Amino acid sequence: MTIGKALKQLRLHAGLTQDQMAAGIISESYYSKVERDIHNIDAKLLIDILRVHGFDVISFFNKIYHQPAKSNPDFEFMTQIDQAKKKKDLEGLNKITHEIQNRGGTNPLFIYKYDWN
Repeated sequence: MTIGKALKQLRLHAGLTQDQMAAGIISESYYSKVERDIHNIDAKLLIDILRVHGFDVISFFNKIYHQPAKSNPDFEFMTQIDQAKKKKDLEGLNKITHEIQNRGGTNPLFIYKYDWN
């Protein structure tokens, strides 16, 4: 998967516009071209964009290289947990917990620290 495709997937999953995802770090126009694999993005800018939205940088790069992250084995669940946390969506967190448990995984509350403040 390319960086552009991974960014787009992450952005859509988070419910952000391209302008919001660019976060004033790069222009929306440039960001759009990165998503479409027309332009490359500097590593520092990419990391800044991921961090400003609270996305796990290591999981992002592992997703690109098709290697499961050892500390975060399920990128999608971690992203869902991050978004539910930002929205303080307890019901959403419960759904994610049940989904993980149904797949035989560990309760995310034990592997992911929540700071509601």
